[in-house]
Amino acid sequence: MKFYNAMSGNTKRVRIFLAEKDIDIPRIDLELGRDTRTAEYRKINSLGEVPALELDDGEVITESRAICRYLERQFPEHPLMGRTPAEEGKIAMWSDRIHGHLFMTYGLYVRHTLDLFDGVVDQVPEFARTMLKAIPEKWTWLDSEMSDGRPFIAGKTFSFADIEGMTTMMIADALDLGIPEACRHVHAWANAMRTRPSWQA
Repeated sequence: MKFYNAMSGNTKRVRIFLAEKDIDIPRIDLELGRDTRTAEYRKINSLGEVPALELDDGEVITESRAICRYLERQFPEHPLMGRTPAEEGKIAMWSDRIHGHLFMTYGLYVRHTLDLFDGVVDQVPEFARTMLKAIPEKWTWLDSEMSDGRPFIAGKTFSFADIEGMTTMMIADALDLGIPEACRHVHAWANAMRTRPSWQA
């Protein structure tokens, strides 16, 4: 297999997943924008986006969450998406919540702000400002949810939902738009995530 990587939140999600499951896949590092939009790379992913996972038979899976789902089935040791139907459902629920309410708030702000995406999307500055304004309340919502004292986003064990959160934290750090100080439950969780070896993935 080959893992097409670049410095982005979506590739970070897969790198953390690989590290947590102790999976070693050869990596092809690309520069976001310059390398990912070439005609050669568009043969791998027609959208010119990363990540992409090329399988041994030449088939390609794109979209980070789809790649992680494939890897979970292919490498079932150290499960991160649940062991029972109830666990799978709860982890999927929290993964979707973190992705939709937190990660995408940052992601849409970035796509409507950075020059990298000029021409990729019709950037709307007013929309970007709306996303920026929404960020603190999204963390406040998560802090309220985690006020029950659970150590991880989906419950008592580390899961893919935490990887979604870690990916969001990476973008928040890069933009200097971090977790509000008052969110003490989320800060406790975030501090624990930063000590995991996979944080450096």
